[in-house]
Amino acid sequence: MKYLFITLVSLILGVVFGHFVSDDAGFVVIGYGGKVFRTSFIFFGVLLVMASTAIYFVWRLLYRLLTLKTRWLSWTGEYRRKRSQRALSNGLIALAEGNFNRAEQLLSRGADDGSVSAVHYLGAAEAAQAQDAADRRDTYLSLAHDAMPSAEVAIGIKRAEMQLANKQYEQARATLDYLADRHSDNKQVLDLQQRTYMATDDARAVLGLLPALRRHHVYDSEHLGELERETAVALLSRPCSSLDDLHETWHRLPKSARKQVDCLAVYTQQLTALGYHAEAESLLRKSLMRHWHGDLVRQYGEVRIPDAALQLKRTEAWLETRTDDTDLLLTVAKLSVIADEWDKARSYLNRLIELLPSPVAYRLLAEVHEHAEDVDAANLCRLEGLRLATSAVPGLPIVRV
Repeated sequence: MKYLFITLVSLILGVVFGHFVSDDAGFVVIGYGGKVFRTSFIFFGVLLVMASTAIYFVWRLLYRLLTLKTRWLSWTGEYRRKRSQRALSNGLIALAEGNFNRAEQLLSRGADDGSVSAVHYLGAAEAAQAQDAADRRDTYLSLAHDAMPSAEVAIGIKRAEMQLANKQYEQARATLDYLADRHSDNKQVLDLQQRTYMATDDARAVLGLLPALRRHHVYDSEHLGELERETAVALLSRPCSSLDDLHETWHRLPKSARKQVDCLAVYTQQLTALGYHAEAESLLRKSLMRHWHGDLVRQYGEVRIPDAALQLKRTEAWLETRTDDTDLLLTVAKLSVIADEWDKARSYLNRLIELLPSPVAYRLLAEVHEHAEDVDAANLCRLEGLRLATSAVPGLPIVRV
C-alpha cells in the first residue's frame, strides 16, 4: 500500500512537471574548474533523481551492514523469548496432565529467557517435587531465587510448602524462621509456621506464635480460639515433674485459655495427679460458681480432700437447685461413697439410673450393694452395666437380664 501511494504521487508530479516543460524544456549550465557543463533541464532532472536514489540505497546498505550485529542479537533474543514461552506453556500443560518428567525437561530447558526464568524454575521445582526428587527441587528453587531475588518471599513460601509436604519439618522450620525474621507480618509465613509447629507437636512454639497470629489476623476469632484451646490442652497434658513446673505452664497460658473448660479440667487433673487435691477442689468449686459445666462437675467428683463430708455437703447444696443434673448426681454419689454415706449413695444412684442409666452408675451401685453384703443385687447391677456397655458395640450380642 505504501509503495502504491508513492508511485501514484510520483506519476502525478511527473505529469505536472511535464506540462510545465513541454513548451520550453530549458537547459542547465554548470561551471567548475574552468570547465563548463551544459545539459537539458529534463536530463539533469532525471540524473538528479537517479543519483538521489543511488545515494539512498547505498546509505540503506551501509546502515544495515553497520547494525547487523544489533539486529542479529534482537532477532535471536526474540526467538529465544518465543521458544521460552512455548516451553512454559507446554511445560505447565504437562505439569497439569501429570506428565512430570516431560514438564521438568520443558520448564528447565526454557529457562534461558531471563524475563520469566524464575517462573520456569518454580514450575520445574513443582515437577521435581512430584517425582520425590528433593535435591533437584532445591536446585531449581535456588536458581529461581538467583533469577529473581525480589521474589524471595514467594520462593521461600513455595520451598516451605514443599518441605512440609515431604515431612521435612526441620528444613521447613529453618526456611520459615528465616522468612519470619525478615517478613514477620506475612500471613502465609505465619500460617505455615503454625502448621509446622503443630506437625511436630511443638505446643510451646505454637503458644509463642499465638500473639502474632492474633495481631495480624491470620485466622478468624473462632479458629484462633480453637487453636489456643488445643495448644493449652496439649501443654497441660504433658507430664509435670513438680507443682512449680505445672504452675509455670498454667501461668504462661493466655488468660482466655485458662478460662476454657477443657484447660481447667486438664489442669485440675494434673493437680490431683501430683497430690494437690485441695488446690484442685478450690479452683473447681470457684469455677463452677461462675460457670456451670458438666465436665467440671465430673472432675470435682475425682478430687479428694481430707474433709470428705464437707465436700459432699457442698455438692448436695448444688443439688438442691439442680435435682435432675445427671453429672452432679454421679459426683454426689461418688462423694457419698467416699464419705461412707452408703444410704445416700444408693438413693442418688437409683435416681441417676432412673434419669440416665450408665455402666458407671451400675458399677457404683454394685459396690454399694456389696457393702451391704447383698451379693445378688450387686451381680445384677454388674450384669446390667455390662449390657449397657456392650450394647453400643457393633457385633456383640445384647444380654437380657
